[in-house]
Amino acid sequence: MNFRILVLASGTFAIGTGTFVVTGILGEVARDFSVSVGSAGYLITVFAVAYALGSPVLVAVTGGVERRHLLVAALYLFALANGAAALAPSFFWLLGARVLAACGAAVLTPVAAAVASELAPPGHEGRSLSLVMGGLSVAWVFGIPLGTVIGDRYGWRTSFLLVAVLSAVAALGIRALLPTLAVIMQGSLRSRLAAGRRPAVLVALLVTSLGVAAGFVVLTYVHPLLGGLTDFGSSGIGVLLLLFGLAAVAGTAVGGAAADRWGYGASMFAMLLVLPLSLLCFSLLFGARAGSFSAIAGTGAALAAWSVAGFAIIPLQQYRLVKVAPEDQDAVLSLNASAIYLGQGTGSGLGSLVLAHGSLPYLGGAGALCAAAALTVLALGSWLQRSSAASGKEQD
Repeated sequence: MNFRILVLASGTFAIGTGTFVVTGILGEVARDFSVSVGSAGYLITVFAVAYALGSPVLVAVTGGVERRHLLVAALYLFALANGAAALAPSFFWLLGARVLAACGAAVLTPVAAAVASELAPPGHEGRSLSLVMGGLSVAWVFGIPLGTVIGDRYGWRTSFLLVAVLSAVAALGIRALLPTLAVIMQGSLRSRLAAGRRPAVLVALLVTSLGVAAGFVVLTYVHPLLGGLTDFGSSGIGVLLLLFGLAAVAGTAVGGAAADRWGYGASMFAMLLVLPLSLLCFSLLFGARAGSFSAIAGTGAALAAWSVAGFAIIPLQQYRLVKVAPEDQDAVLSLNASAIYLGQGTGSGLGSLVLAHGSLPYLGGAGALCAAAALTVLALGSWLQRSSAASGKEQD
């Protein structure tokens, strides 16, 4: 079972590298196409919005396709789109290639998560989800730094070529090593979206979107932010991003293990307490002298805490949705994938607005407000659920 999930994780690794490598090459893309860094950030926003809108629709349309074939096709599409991005003659062509890449990712990620959940033995669903989603966090350790270094040395176009190769290799691996799998559940798009109307599902999706948005307010512009706090050059920032990636791997594992051991509620509350505090530190640390020991140490600590909490949220939310809607897990996981990327688009867009009307020190505070909103929604949802349960007992 673990071997099969590791094969699936190779696909999420390629998707994660292609999704986030853009954060390391925004400056080069902006210079090449003579646009501002804020405008270049829309490469992340457009991808996220296309993913968020497309995931439920595409998963529904491809519901009759055998899952292994569907995973392979999604990865080939992602590879093709990144190859087109590498050849982009204009910024608008690059935006279009990002939309096409989002369509491949929008199918791969929720389907891989659903397959991982079904392959898991009872009581290990959280660990299995964290393992397959670990491909996204491992991308921060290896794929994204490698893509950034290659982009710095050979140009940003080679970063997209790297992603295309990784996607094609993952597709070949899944095709060769994964057994034939059942088709995704049948049903219309309307019937699938109906699963998202349940109060518990709606609360979970909103928490996902707000939690992810909180991180992407900062993450979209993490390179200039880290440079402003530490006075580090590209190499120093690369080391900090390696720390972020290692913490992301740990956070993904922590999220899955915590769900299995302590349950969803306590684990999620803990992560949503850490997240706003760590993000707020990025604003407060601008009060220290840039490059000082306190600024560098504080930045490293805040970066690690943010990464652990932010990446732990993903398997926790998937665990929650699989438990509250086990018969509609494909549908709710595709909706959760949409919520993740809607959060990414919202967060990166909010970050662009913050930079347009403020400056780098405001990013952390804006992200902290989004995280605090996620915590508030979670608390209200838990209160409403307890109130509903108590009311039902009284009526009995």
